[in-house]
Amino acid sequence: MLNLWNRANDGTIIALGALSIAVSAYALYSNDHISHKKLLGRLEIKQSVHDGDPVAWVWDIITEASEKPQELHPTLQEFGNLIETNDRIGLLFQSMFHQGHSTKSGNKAKIQDYQHMLQIFNRIISRPPPFHSKGHQIGLPMAALLRDYMATPSGFAAFLDPEVNAIFQKVLDAWGEFLQTPESAATLDDPSKGWFSNSSLTALAASGNTNGSTYQFHEIFDCDPNVPYHGFRSWDDFFTRKFRDGMRPIAGGDDDNIIVGACEAEPTQLARDVKAQDTFWMKGRTYSLDQMLGTNYSGEFVGGTIYQGLLSAFNYHRWHAPVSGTIVKTYTIQGTYFSTPGAIDDGNGRLVNFPAYNSAMSTRSVTLINADNPAIGLMAFIAVGMVEVSSCEVTVQEGQHVKKGDEIGMFHYGGSTHCLIFKKEVNITGFPEGAGNVAVGSRFAVVRP
Repeated sequence: MLNLWNRANDGTIIALGALSIAVSAYALYSNDHISHKKLLGRLEIKQSVHDGDPVAWVWDIITEASEKPQELHPTLQEFGNLIETNDRIGLLFQSMFHQGHSTKSGNKAKIQDYQHMLQIFNRIISRPPPFHSKGHQIGLPMAALLRDYMATPSGFAAFLDPEVNAIFQKVLDAWGEFLQTPESAATLDDPSKGWFSNSSLTALAASGNTNGSTYQFHEIFDCDPNVPYHGFRSWDDFFTRKFRDGMRPIAGGDDDNIIVGACEAEPTQLARDVKAQDTFWMKGRTYSLDQMLGTNYSGEFVGGTIYQGLLSAFNYHRWHAPVSGTIVKTYTIQGTYFSTPGAIDDGNGRLVNFPAYNSAMSTRSVTLINADNPAIGLMAFIAVGMVEVSSCEVTVQEGQHVKKGDEIGMFHYGGSTHCLIFKKEVNITGFPEGAGNVAVGSRFAVVRP
């Protein structure tokens, strides 16, 4: 199966095997207090207000999968064979569903067993994600369906397993292939569940407007509202849409002391004096550079600063250079897809911070830039794909010089977050705080020589 968008064949999966086994013995896990909102962080997987049922699209798929089994996609047949022939993985999935069925989340979208799960996935990977006109966006259907199972003790172990993640990569690649086809654009113009319905266009425009502007979607993004699908060739083409020229001016011009926004994202957290190794799975705000970057480059940033921001499904999903400089290295670390540490806390009843965990565990692409400004020097940009089609495409080459604001890559669907990492000696201030998107190219932070 073709690995789309530079999924790394030579990347590593950080398994934490001992921790996976130990977690099943934890008495700390409590179905009563773990909510899906905590487990999935701020991925904005919303549910219908009608008796707690998921949105109709997912509910219909669950019903279809129960009543009308289909021949499975080859990758899902391979997934089923793995569960059936690997005693360890079969036990984890069986136990995971048993534990998940006992949760008190109010979620009626229960997966019966692994066969039912595969039938549901079989339908998901052959359809584009819809938007529902009543506002119940379900851009991450797999995560929504798995939410009662991911953070169970057995689910935590299963979704850390390298073989499980390898087969999920194949399944998600298959969905990614479909999302690049013309057929995947079908729901864009659907009046009830299309991304160009009035309610969706309003939300998409709101995410693209800045500083009180009131532009419409087609005025912000490069598209034509007078042709089918606004001219987008596929659902992925829509998801990776570009801004019109002039919509994102670059702050500071040639002033290299001004760093600009790399992604359209809401600030998540800021950490200083970061360590090479830290207990990122046990504390609320700690990062572990060895896991985030790999050990070849982590030493450069020990004691430095990390900023993290989170993108929503409505955001623009291309990445841009935060500084002018030369691309030193780009590489992808293959990670987990549905791993969430909700079954672990820090001993005081506090759940682990989900974005920090993802920065070390999820599939991520690293771009190292040697800034023209010697007061910055080497810095790192990390694009982190979370759940679903966590695909990261780097569009620059090693040795290439980029100017502040130039495109350097993009996400192809899925929940996503990003990190900027600066060395210890960099005197950097003015990071964004609070709610609201940081616009690409806007003033992000300032370096004091």
